[in-house]
Amino acid sequence: MMMAEHFWAERTQSQHLFATGSSNLNWQQAMAQVAGLSRYLSCRSVKCASLYFDDAGYFAIALLACVKAGIDVCLLTYLSHENCCWLNKSSDILLTDVMPDKLTIPTFLPSEWSTNAPAESSRFVVHNINILLQTSGSSGIAKIIKKTWEELWLEAQTIASVLPASVLRLKPVVLGSVSVQHMYGLSFRIMLSLYLGLPIYRQRLVFPEGLLVSSSSFQRVIWVSSPTLLHTLRLSHDIKLVQGHVATIISAGGALAEKSKYFLQQHICSDVVEIYGSTETGVIAYRKEQAHWQFFQDVMHKSTVDGLIIQSPRCLPEQILADKIAEYEDGFELLGRLDRIIKLADKRISLLQLENQLMQHEWISDVHILKHPHGSHLAAWVALNHSGIHAWRQYGRKHIINQLRECLSKNHERISIPRYWRFSTVLPRNSQSKLNPVDAERVWAEPVIKPIVLHQQEITADEYLFHLQIPLDLLYFRGHFDNFHLVPGVIQLKWFIELLQQCGWLKQHPLQIENLKFQNFLRPADTVELHLKRDCVRQKITFQCIMNEKKISSGRMVIPAGTSETI
Repeated sequence: MMMAEHFWAERTQSQHLFATGSSNLNWQQAMAQVAGLSRYLSCRSVKCASLYFDDAGYFAIALLACVKAGIDVCLLTYLSHENCCWLNKSSDILLTDVMPDKLTIPTFLPSEWSTNAPAESSRFVVHNINILLQTSGSSGIAKIIKKTWEELWLEAQTIASVLPASVLRLKPVVLGSVSVQHMYGLSFRIMLSLYLGLPIYRQRLVFPEGLLVSSSSFQRVIWVSSPTLLHTLRLSHDIKLVQGHVATIISAGGALAEKSKYFLQQHICSDVVEIYGSTETGVIAYRKEQAHWQFFQDVMHKSTVDGLIIQSPRCLPEQILADKIAEYEDGFELLGRLDRIIKLADKRISLLQLENQLMQHEWISDVHILKHPHGSHLAAWVALNHSGIHAWRQYGRKHIINQLRECLSKNHERISIPRYWRFSTVLPRNSQSKLNPVDAERVWAEPVIKPIVLHQQEITADEYLFHLQIPLDLLYFRGHFDNFHLVPGVIQLKWFIELLQQCGWLKQHPLQIENLKFQNFLRPADTVELHLKRDCVRQKITFQCIMNEKKISSGRMVIPAGTSETI
């Protein structure tokens, strides 16, 4: 293993350690901040520090300062009430760029670090500290996983072994859509970059547009992403911005659909690396051009009826994963989690296998299948891509369901085909490409009867703006508008009144609607602006629903005196 001390000695050049579109911080500047923060923590006898950062640069400085001072680290996935309680009990200080509430321990912000930095950084001493991470696991209940600095260093070395040497010589900037508070972001955005001496892009890029624009600012970049973001990329995005800029794409945290991988290779970057692993085990296997997964050389494994047993220098003692595999001479195939294999009518059904087949359909960008919470059949929650939305608007819900059922019936028995379907434009996965089990069950509890509020803004005391998206699976499409889905005018009025009540402008129903006009259709997946303007003197509220400068509907509501909170 490349010794850490040797690594630090090599990084004394004035190369950029952290990169943004407009500013950089070189290695010597960063290490001066590390030394100052380390000294601050040591002088206060800190034994354990919690880290919570949006900025990957500040995160890396704080982590290195703890390594230098020999201080254990707790990583918070988010600042919930439960996490703050855990933090108060387990840590002496919170290093963060976000000011949290309800903390009893001191908080130290980056704006205060520079005052404690010495003029020159001293020699870097590496302590094999413990890093505590949170992981939701399959149940959604948080677990605490302990790693050491040495294990994380070995992890970075292992990941680096599958990246092309020709790419690394160009010192590409590492950009990522995954949070550094999780094992994936920590290993791939932070540790891999430190190990290879690559510049780290400081902001997390959660939207494809941001990833494309930011990448175009650098000569060469490496993308670190979950499949959730990669599945959304399509030709309608301005992908020409990054052609020739992306050296490697690393995907982990879930299954990358074959069609998405092909799209990436054809239009963005030929070198796409998939990584299989977990927080508990670290990285286990990789796949590039091979049809089957390849175990990393230092991984020992055993496939049992209870799951896959893994052991490596990064995973001591051995861990068992609820994953089923099929082994071949040239690698192995992931068959899915054992907890995602269920029995229906005495038939064993792999939910992952069903999802994988649906993901091959040209209309699908994401899918999650489960046993219906209140029934005995399967339910499919499907996110449609641009082509799927177009087909939905042209042919209707029934046609889409029939086509997807036909797709599954080619390889699966009738009992395996979902009876219940719910459609949207995106599934609410987190940065690790996971769905909250509560969300996955809640979606079946109630029908969709309201628009999706993307953004709302109080422009003035008498002017409000809502950005709304029309749900694909709106209840009111069914029946009269079953083949050609559109939002009835009476439902639009109902929504406008409810939103007025939500922003406190209306407590009762309006007395009268004046100058009411419906000029264009409002259809599934449409994104509109709703402008509300209040005239307190005339006791009227004007509304306009606009899409791409085209007026959908408009009118005035006459409201009873005293029904608005500020009138």
